[in-house]
Amino acid sequence: MKILKYKKVKSNLYKVYTDKDEYMIYDDIIIKYELLLKKEITDKEWEKLLQENNLLEAYYEGLKAINVKLRCKKELKNLLLKKGFNTKEIQYAIEKLSKDGYLDNKVYIEAYIHDMLNLYVVGENKIKDDLIDLGFDIKEIEIYLDSVDKDIYRDKIKKYIDKKLKANKKSEKEFKNKILNELIKKGFNKEDINDYLGKVKIAIDEGEIEKIVIRLYKKYIVKYDLGVTKIKIRNYLYTKGYDGIDIDEYIKKASI
Repeated sequence: MKILKYKKVKSNLYKVYTDKDEYMIYDDIIIKYELLLKKEITDKEWEKLLQENNLLEAYYEGLKAINVKLRCKKELKNLLLKKGFNTKEIQYAIEKLSKDGYLDNKVYIEAYIHDMLNLYVVGENKIKDDLIDLGFDIKEIEIYLDSVDKDIYRDKIKKYIDKKLKANKKSEKEFKNKILNELIKKGFNKEDINDYLGKVKIAIDEGEIEKIVIRLYKKYIVKYDLGVTKIKIRNYLYTKGYDGIDIDEYIKKASI
């Protein structure tokens, strides 16, 4: 294969023109194989050169991704896979990036925890599960999570519940069950959630109950007699957390 000419594309990348095709080659490879001094190269040597060039390309693609956003090894692996690099090329890139100091578990974990605590309503368990899913060891994760002030999580729980209370139209029981499930899914500890929920008291909303009873009365009375209708209304109210509600006065308004 004959080398015809070179054209600089970037600071470390050249377009190499040959009698067969054009190739994008990194300067490290050009220097290693002394291409500037050669006019011709064997096909076997060129194939080896291209393989090494692909390794470097994977490395630089990984470096470019890290410069845009902090990445961990698993994220980089998935990104490079999507770009079409093979296992050997990805392994080379990750090992070189680690050796060069671009993949630091401590830096990533601390940054991840910081962002999650400052940008999202999430608890310790969610952060821990996410980091495990990203490939980090649980013992390594806990070192940094243990340094977080637990009052941060409790404050998030309080703010979340207080916000939900402002728009709440549910019974106390239904509200508490709903909020408990929501906050557990967000990764907060059940004990911390219940500590604050235990202080929450919600007065019965007479207007809301009236709306429910009237709506259900009109729905059921066309199918059932009054006795069955009352039973169905009481059962519904019970499932919604309203216990021992005298529905007769509401039914009178519904039947007028």
